[in-house]
Amino acid sequence: MDAKREKRLDELLDKGDIHDRLMRYARGIDRNDGELCGDTFWPDALVDHGHSKFKGDTVGELFATVSKHNAHRQVHQITNLVIELNGDLATSEAQHWYTAETERNGVAYLLSRSLRYVDRWEKRNDEWRIFHRTTIESWNRVDPVVERIPNSENVYLCKDDKSDLSYHLFELTRKREKPPLQYPDADKNYLSASTRYDSAGFRLRDESRNK
Repeated sequence: MDAKREKRLDELLDKGDIHDRLMRYARGIDRNDGELCGDTFWPDALVDHGHSKFKGDTVGELFATVSKHNAHRQVHQITNLVIELNGDLATSEAQHWYTAETERNGVAYLLSRSLRYVDRWEKRNDEWRIFHRTTIESWNRVDPVVERIPNSENVYLCKDDKSDLSYHLFELTRKREKPPLQYPDADKNYLSASTRYDSAGFRLRDESRNK
């Protein structure tokens, strides 16, 4: 393999490691998993949110605890990502959209924020972690929840901790277990979906109903 191609492959591997760290961070903070959150940062890192700052070795426990008590059903989406590598240092800019629910005076509200994570990374002992994060906010809003799509008793609702179904499914793979799959009855499946939407005032298109 020529040197130029080998360099490009090394860069792809490094960028893949950084991307994976960010994805695990988003999962960790949604599930209040302090270990996943903390693993993103070096212990001596600075996490700068402007209004507050944190040290890397406190992020895992702090973020998980604060998130758990202030909001629920969080979704941290990391989208557009630019990564620039410079030896054992790197800088990334990630677009980040945050939504969660909270309550005020017994009324449910949806929190929405558009942010950017500008992260400076360092590779130590062949491992990439953030040593300096700056969070830049684009906009935010708070909206009352006026209506919900009705859920049937069989819908899997997210959990704000490790009791979330995803942890069980990941563990099955780690154990290399493949329980038999239970396939649905197509007619019952359609009836469940159409009833759920109809009860909210929405109707599936007639073309779908005839299939």
